[in-house]
Amino acid sequence: MGFFKEIGEVSKYFKAAKAAPEITFYSESSIYYQNFRGTIEAILKKSDYKVLYITSDAKDPVLNISNDRIVPFYINKLVPFIFPFINTRIFVLTMADLNKHHVKRSYYPVNHIYMFHAINSIHLQYNQGAFDYYDTIFCVGPHHIEEIRKTEEVYNLPPKRLINVGYSWLEELERNYRRISSQQESDKKKLLIAPSWHAGNILETCIDTILENILPLPYEIVVRPHPEFIKRQGDKVKKLQEKYGDHNNFFLETNSASSQNVQESELLITDWSGIAIEFSLGMGKPVIFIDTPKKVHNPEYKKIGIVPLEDRIRNLIGTVIKPSDCIYIDREIEKALNNKEEKRETLVNLRNDIIFNWGRSSEVGADYIIQYCEEKQ
Repeated sequence: MGFFKEIGEVSKYFKAAKAAPEITFYSESSIYYQNFRGTIEAILKKSDYKVLYITSDAKDPVLNISNDRIVPFYINKLVPFIFPFINTRIFVLTMADLNKHHVKRSYYPVNHIYMFHAINSIHLQYNQGAFDYYDTIFCVGPHHIEEIRKTEEVYNLPPKRLINVGYSWLEELERNYRRISSQQESDKKKLLIAPSWHAGNILETCIDTILENILPLPYEIVVRPHPEFIKRQGDKVKKLQEKYGDHNNFFLETNSASSQNVQESELLITDWSGIAIEFSLGMGKPVIFIDTPKKVHNPEYKKIGIVPLEDRIRNLIGTVIKPSDCIYIDREIEKALNNKEEKRETLVNLRNDIIFNWGRSSEVGADYIIQYCEEKQ
C-alpha cells in the first residue's frame, strides 16, 4: 500500500474511533490474530461494541473478515505517529517494549492491555522493562502474576492490573487437534523442527546433523523457521531449501500464520522456542529439546530470583539432549513416541496447574474489557 493510501487508512481509523470509542486492537503480524480471535469473538457475542483492528501486515486474515462489527485498518509505517493519539477506552496489543523505542503509548487516559502470545516467563526471553508501560496484563498463569509482582518490587514500579485470563490460542489448538485426530490419519506421519531465532539456535548449530539422521526415517520432515529468523537470516533459509529440497519427505514451512503442520506433527524438535509449551500442553505430544545456548534477552533476569517457567518444566514436558548427541536423535524420537500415551496424563495435569481458566479464557478476557468500557461510559 502506498503512503497516501495509508494516510487514508489513518483518517478512516480516527473517524471510526470517534463513532466507536471503546476498543482498539493492534497487531504487528498476521500470526497474532490467532491470539486475539477468541477474545474478539467473545466481545462481539457478549456486547454491542465494535472492535477496531489496526494491523501492520497486509496478509493479516482480519482484512478479509466480513463482519461490520470488526473494522480493520492496514497501517504500517505510520504506526509510530498515530499511537500517541489513540483515544479509545481499551487498546489491546501483543507488542512488548511499548514506549521503550519509537512506538509510544497514547497521551490519553487509555487502558493499554498486554495480551501474551507465548506462555513463557516474562523475565528471561523478554527485554528488561518490556511491560513497564502497560496498564493491564492478561496473565496466562500464576507464574506471570508472581514474576510481574516481583519485578515491580525489584525495580520499584507502580502496580499494574493483573487479570487471571489464561491462553485462548492453546485452547483453540487443543480443539483443532482433537478434530484433526478424530479424522482418518494420513499414510505418512510428520515430525516438526521449529527452533527459536536467538543466536546459536538449531538452524545455526546442528540442523545438518539432525536432518541427516531423520530424513531416512518414514516421516515427513517439516522445518519451520521462526519468522524473525526468516527476516534476519533469509539467506540461511534459502540455503537450507537448496540443500535438502530434493528430498521428497522434506518440507520447509515459511508461513508461520498456518498451524496445520503444528497440529498434524507427531513430535516437535526445538531449542528454546515457546512453541514447545504449546505443543506439549495443548496437544499432549512429545518434545525433544536440543540444549543450545539459552535464549536470554534480559541479562538481569536473575535479579528477579524466580526460575523461569521454560527452565522449570523443560524436563517435565520433553527430553533434553546435547547438540553433540544429535547423531542419536533417531533413537530419542522412537523412545519419545513409544512413551507418549503414558505421559499424556502428566501433561494435562501440568497444564491445569500453570494455565488459568482452561476452556474459558476468551470469555474472561472479554468480560474484563466489556465491564471496563461500561464503567467508563
